[in-house]
Amino acid sequence: MPTITLKLFASLAKIAPENIGGEIRTVPIQAGDTISSIADRENLSHKTLHLVILNGTYIDKDKRDSTLLKDGDTLSLWPPVVGG
Repeated sequence: MPTITLKLFASLAKIAPENIGGEIRTVPIQAGDTISSIADRENLSHKTLHLVILNGTYIDKDKRDSTLLKDGDTLSLWPPVVGG
């Protein structure tokens, strides 16, 4: 079964279903899965996805519904961050 590596950071790690605390985990994918479909499956609100990095490349909001994932990809997600 094809999989990706999913990394959730900051508050996203705390709201993840398994409360992975920022740890890295492997997630199965299906043909046609996109960044948005994985976010939906993981119960992550699209409003909380500020910074999305796929294999080291930033993915803009308008590309998240159409960017297809493939076996071995690494998807890193961050919420909006405030501070100084």
